[in-house]
Amino acid sequence: MIPTQLSVTRVLVLLFLLAGCASPGTVDPAVSKAPEDPRDYFDRLAQFISSAQKFQTTVRMGFDVLQDWGQKIEFGERHRITVVRPDRLRADILKSHGEESVVLFDGRRITAYNRTRNVFAQTEKTASIDEMLVYFLSDLRMRLPLALMFRSDFPEEIEKRLEALVFVEVSVVTDVPCVHLAGRTDEIDFEIWIPETGAPLPVRLTITYRDEAGQPKFWADFENWNMAPAVADADFLFTPPEGVERIPFLVEIEKALGERKSKGDD
Repeated sequence: MIPTQLSVTRVLVLLFLLAGCASPGTVDPAVSKAPEDPRDYFDRLAQFISSAQKFQTTVRMGFDVLQDWGQKIEFGERHRITVVRPDRLRADILKSHGEESVVLFDGRRITAYNRTRNVFAQTEKTASIDEMLVYFLSDLRMRLPLALMFRSDFPEEIEKRLEALVFVEVSVVTDVPCVHLAGRTDEIDFEIWIPETGAPLPVRLTITYRDEAGQPKFWADFENWNMAPAVADADFLFTPPEGVERIPFLVEIEKALGERKSKGDD
């Protein structure tokens, strides 16, 4: 049955009334009391992850994209991250529209393979995970959300960037009670949820990009942390499937075009 205009109006009024029942909380850093220094919680998390010799986790994430007409639309991804220090990394990626890809690093090569389109790009790079991630993001200009969290220098890097961190509350609506912290750097606001007891592995993270148009938001929910995953070297090697096409990284195409232009070639 198609709802009448009256019934639609009643539903909308009810939704607004229900939304209005929530009492928004406020946080005053001067009076908000944590059981201990908020930085201690965050330091334990950073030290725990950076010192782990290997780990695996699934991250469900979403991010806003500001549209031409001014509305923010959320898109999502699921990443299964596997790290084996010092020089093995794998990210299996599923995007919300169904596209599948994988990023592989075996200590000597970086491979980005798009399963859906059956194409891959690959470059030689003998390095540690830390060096590989800097090269992947800065030199190849590729994308891997939360890459800083997977580096062994995560504690030092976050300490350099962190300007403020406050305790919000102990949240009991998460699967386990979590310490909810809110922090700022010179570019972003972020919130993070860390289990109150047990291994200090993040449960949830949100980031707001203050200086970007519309202040878009990114969120990530972490699931199935495994600090002793059963993995083999072969899991980080790329074996080209039948019919796959090798393509250059975009930055390599741009470099080649720039060289042709400087030589005056058409």
